[in-house]
Amino acid sequence: MERPRCPQVGPGRLIAMDSTRRRDPAGKRPPARVSAIVPAYNEEETLADVLTVLRTSELVDEIIVVSDGSDDRTAQVAKALGARTIELKHNQGKGVAMAVGVINTRAPVLVFLDGDILNLSDYLLRQLIEPVTHGRCDMNIGIRSRGWLIDELHRRSGPLLSGIRCLRREIFEAVPEDFLAGFRIEAALNWTCRHLGRRCGTTVFYQLRHRVKEKKLGLLQGSRSRFRMFRAVARAYFELYWSPPALDREPARNRVRTALEYTEL
Repeated sequence: MERPRCPQVGPGRLIAMDSTRRRDPAGKRPPARVSAIVPAYNEEETLADVLTVLRTSELVDEIIVVSDGSDDRTAQVAKALGARTIELKHNQGKGVAMAVGVINTRAPVLVFLDGDILNLSDYLLRQLIEPVTHGRCDMNIGIRSRGWLIDELHRRSGPLLSGIRCLRREIFEAVPEDFLAGFRIEAALNWTCRHLGRRCGTTVFYQLRHRVKEKKLGLLQGSRSRFRMFRAVARAYFELYWSPPALDREPARNRVRTALEYTEL
């Protein structure tokens, strides 16, 4: 039976940039062990704060920003701060932006951060990454504190939605293909980790905040975007747990790469 096709992605531009990793005497960069991937759509106002923390972290070997069809200065900000910057010509959704970041690194440990988070610090970054790199879990999900009761529910059942996580690469690459699109990816990562029999942890961040969509997009458009996001997540969870798909055996980098065209500058 023919495999379902990957979501089509418009042509984009890959801007080659200096990495934060040190070079060896021969001029070659060592392979990254931990790669931080930031999918960003119109995040010029907050992206610099996120990248500044990542650049100073001793745990992060590589920083990749995927500007998902942004029409502001998101890509320019990323470039100015020394991140590898991938710019998609058209907005493709968060899941595709994350997958594009993954296919452009060989790092075995992946860190995903939203471009609009506030109050990120090196201490919080360590809390997110070290449980995975020290072998205590295979995926660690960062959740923003919303009060004791909700935090406890998240700890017991897992967060429904979080763009802040650190995980081993093979978990991402096993995500069913249909769930690479949009916000479905985060529900799929939770489900995939469980069905692979991997260990999943959560870390509550009390200081961390997000720039709310209503402030970024305006009240009407922001509310619509929030509704679409929660609808997509709810539908994804229903599909995953009501009619579980098969785990993909073909790496995500192969499934997504065929739909992308890059021009390296």
